[in-house]
Amino acid sequence: MKRHLSGKQNPRATGWFSLLIVCLVLLNSCMPADPGEYQVMKGAFRQSVIETGELQAVNAYSLFLPGISYLYGSTFKIIGLTEHGTTVSAGDTVIVLDPASVQRTVISRQESLENEIAAMNKLKAQLMNNMQDLRAQLTSEMSTYELRRLNFEKSGFESEGMRRVNELEFRQAGIRLERIKRKLEMRPVLDSLDLLIQKIRLAQRESDLSSAIETLDKLTVVCPIGGIFVVENNRRTGQMLKVSDDVNLMYPVALIPDVSAMKVKGAVQELDISRISTGQDVIVRLDALPSVSFTGKVTYIGKVCIETAGRRVFNTEVLVSESDVRLKPGMTVSCEYITYTGGGDDLFVPTACLHSEAGKSYIFVKRRRGVEKREVVTGLSNNTQTIVTGDIRPGLPLVLPETVIN
Repeated sequence: MKRHLSGKQNPRATGWFSLLIVCLVLLNSCMPADPGEYQVMKGAFRQSVIETGELQAVNAYSLFLPGISYLYGSTFKIIGLTEHGTTVSAGDTVIVLDPASVQRTVISRQESLENEIAAMNKLKAQLMNNMQDLRAQLTSEMSTYELRRLNFEKSGFESEGMRRVNELEFRQAGIRLERIKRKLEMRPVLDSLDLLIQKIRLAQRESDLSSAIETLDKLTVVCPIGGIFVVENNRRTGQMLKVSDDVNLMYPVALIPDVSAMKVKGAVQELDISRISTGQDVIVRLDALPSVSFTGKVTYIGKVCIETAGRRVFNTEVLVSESDVRLKPGMTVSCEYITYTGGGDDLFVPTACLHSEAGKSYIFVKRRRGVEKREVVTGLSNNTQTIVTGDIRPGLPLVLPETVIN
């Protein structure tokens, strides 16, 4: 007996099939939109020129070895040096130089000063003795003068020859007495000059010693401003300066940039320079942190076009508005020079969606049953987008021209 198949479906199979359909629908609805889809967009369109640059401090202090007399030597050995890249504050000790040669000079000048002090004391004693000698001579000559005067007076009763002799002796005694008196009058003046000369010598030795001690203090160099301590290279070796290196006087040892105010030293190609002006807004992004942006303004545009790395460019400077610890001198950045910012009503499309043909521009609009080629008028462009006008609206789906043409 043959078994006939019935047209009625199995209820269990039907239930499993329905469940599978529902899961497929839910899965499809939860999937993200195709990243390859394009559309007409509306908003604030921005046109810019993007170039690279390097961060620099607006204010940087070049730290030189102190100005020291060459009497102490032309080179000094570094015996203390702050580590490269260290953040320093004003007043911090950053460089210490070997004080041996200056210390020798200090000791020598201390000995010279002591010798001059001893010479001063000896001179004072000698001048005092000289005055005492002159006073003693004056007393003696006054006695001699009085004796000769008495002899001369008594000679009136003696012979003419004897009276003449006594007169001459009296006159000579008077001359000697006057001479001693003049010496006593002039001696204080002469002694004061000798004392003045010795005082000048003493002051010179004191000044020399004081200068040597001040020079000794200069060998410990402190930081004049706060910033980052950037050690310079040794000109002889080409390597970064280090402890035990000998350096010449007035030699640059370090650069201390003030990171509270930063600028970007960059360049713009000659084809774009006409769109750049001072005061223009710039968005600065660190290559190390591309997701972080800072604002800035153009403060300088070079007057002369130069060639660098095979490009004709104009040098520029951009002052960064913000102060941030992440901004370090020498870091490479990307500068986006804003040349146009719309008011929010611009319609624009991805530049890749534009197709040029016979001097006209077209976009390809995605439809349910195919693709429609539609003419538009293009406006400003940036690196990825272009303003368009025509029979379009925001959200209109687009396809790439090469997809349609192929």
